[in-house]
Amino acid sequence: MWGRIALPLHRCKSLYYKEVIIFVKTINPYCKNMKRKIKKWLKIVLVVVLVLIVVDMLLPSKIQNPVEGCGKESYNPISFWHPWGDHNHRGVDIFAKKGTAIHPAIGGIVVAAAHTNGAGGNIVVIFSSKMRFHYYAHMSEIDTHFGAFVTKKSVIGKVGDTGNAAGKPPHLHYSIPTIIPQGDWRWDPKMHVFLVNPIKELEKCQ
Repeated sequence: MWGRIALPLHRCKSLYYKEVIIFVKTINPYCKNMKRKIKKWLKIVLVVVLVLIVVDMLLPSKIQNPVEGCGKESYNPISFWHPWGDHNHRGVDIFAKKGTAIHPAIGGIVVAAAHTNGAGGNIVVIFSSKMRFHYYAHMSEIDTHFGAFVTKKSVIGKVGDTGNAAGKPPHLHYSIPTIIPQGDWRWDPKMHVFLVNPIKELEKCQ
């Protein structure tokens, strides 16, 4: 009985293929239209991102000495990229009394604030204009948190001797990693990042 009313297998396949073809033809113009719209929006997003990057790179990025009350006498002016063990010194060490307030060298958003067991000890990292990261290490305490928006007046921590600074005079290690080479920079093959000379940047504000 069922064999009499059932369509032959080859006819079922033929009908199925026809329906698929009709469906594809129906949605094809819609798909093409969607592709055009997606490409258009991707181009717009790309242009906006590029414009923002260009504008960001043109913004002023004058920094201040991050350690309260300190000037050029508080650091060695030739310490950046000086041979340091198995690598070069990636920043500048600013010496001050333990517990001295640390302010952001420039305003930005805190992307890391952590008590680590690594060389930096207690660290804070701030992302600012010009696609730069500002790295502060060896703090005795951290007074900010991840996601915080900070200005030059904010206090982000205190000078200390944590990490591999233990047993040494209290100081702040300050460096400026960046994903785009700019200013007086060096390439760090171990960290795979560009490093801006922080001493040259500090000299601009003195």
